Amino acid sequence: MKIIKTTLVAFLAASLIGCAVSPTAGTTKDVVVTAPVCCNAYSEFSWVPMQGNQIDFAIDDYSQVGEFPEGKSYFAAFALPANVQRMQVDLKSWMRSTGVLAPKVILLNSNFEPVETIELNDFDVKMGGIFSLASYQYRVEMDQTTTPYMVVYSPQEYRKGEIQIPHPERLRAEDLGLARPMVIDPVIQHQKFGSLELGLKPLNLRSYRANEVAAAAAPLVQKATVNNAASAKMLPETEAFYNTQIKAAVGKNDMHKALQLLDEAKRAGSSSAESTFVELIKK
Repeated sequence: MKIIKTTLVAFLAASLIGCAVSPTAGTTKDVVVTAPVCCNAYSEFSWVPMQGNQIDFAIDDYSQVGEFPEGKSYFAAFALPANVQRMQVDLKSWMRSTGVLAPKVILLNSNFEPVETIELNDFDVKMGGIFSLASYQYRVEMDQTTTPYMVVYSPQEYRKGEIQIPHPERLRAEDLGLARPMVIDPVIQHQKFGSLELGLKPLNLRSYRANEVAAAAAPLVQKATVNNAASAKMLPETEAFYNTQIKAAVGKNDMHKALQLLDEAKRAGSSSAESTFVELIKK
């Protein structure tokens, strides 16, 4: 029975890690981004509001492309919601058998000027387990006054690299004081695409005076009366948020969640969620 259990654990570990090895001789890793850039300035990016406790997202060929100091890269852009003053953000980039996005983060102020840069060597490497993936991880605090915007991307120099991590079964054996198993530590290739996660924890909410709320609400009521159709149109950042969430759900093969998000987005006035979902399931 012990042999069967050990074999099962090894099988599960292998299924999570997969055959993640360096490219074979003669194989060239595709790290170049040829898609056109979306914008000429940070202020033109589409921003996803950082709402809820967690955002699962993918940087893929549906993502925006920006021109950064190191060259072109696919990226994801996030903004603090108006009601949050300070937010603790845990960024994770998952290491899968297909590769990992080696992240670089830029924090911007309210004028869309970079004020802080987080390099790959600032990230911790969190080892996975039998039922969990390894990841690059970093915790940062964002502030509505100084750093309300965050951009995540991977420079071309990062995309050329790789990382070797201990096999989960070897770590398990070391923890239990067992003999080292005959397993190979996987080499995970850095890629231009990847699956990531934001863990969100508001630290301070942003309060308003009663007259500020009334002043902000009055124009909205008036605008809705004059042109109700215009108010029903979804904001670009909300549109991008729903599309990102739908892509992440489909990427995890969670069709139930993807359909729920699609229905919610359509009811909220999305014009692109349905086409995004259809294109994803065609692949």
